[in-house]
Amino acid sequence: MNKFLHILIFLFLLFFQVLVADSIALWGIVTPMLYIMFILILPFQMPKWQVILLGFLMGFCIDIFTGVLGQHAAACVLIAFLRMPIISLVPTHIKFEEHMRPILWDMHFAWFIQYSLYLTLIHHIFFFFLDTMSFKNFFLVLGIALLNTVATVILIFIFQILFYKPSKRY
Repeated sequence: MNKFLHILIFLFLLFFQVLVADSIALWGIVTPMLYIMFILILPFQMPKWQVILLGFLMGFCIDIFTGVLGQHAAACVLIAFLRMPIISLVPTHIKFEEHMRPILWDMHFAWFIQYSLYLTLIHHIFFFFLDTMSFKNFFLVLGIALLNTVATVILIFIFQILFYKPSKRY
């Protein structure tokens, strides 16, 4: 994927989050955070410092548009930092090749869902505990994080099916 395409994906996910996803409020507590898909789909071979920088940039932009003070940026930096350890943690029989990307079509379904779930759950738990700044309502916050994780992963899955195609190796 070239730099221009990364910029387009960044802008699309940023504006989708700000203009569409943030206005979704199922039961008043579930708002999908699709913008984290940008961090999830960055190429395997991208250096960690670039992933962290891009994660910060995406989170910072969301913070600016939503008026939140650093929560999105902090949560994005965390998952950008943990991305490669999670990739190596999720079992796969597929050998990572240079042209492959961490998307549904290049990896098998179970791998992609696990990968997305782990990073999304980490992001959401961290984000919502930063939001409350307390462990007073631990199980309530955990429940909200879980509901938002499910909604976000479903939306990521739908976007993967609609907008991404298999690599040329298929």
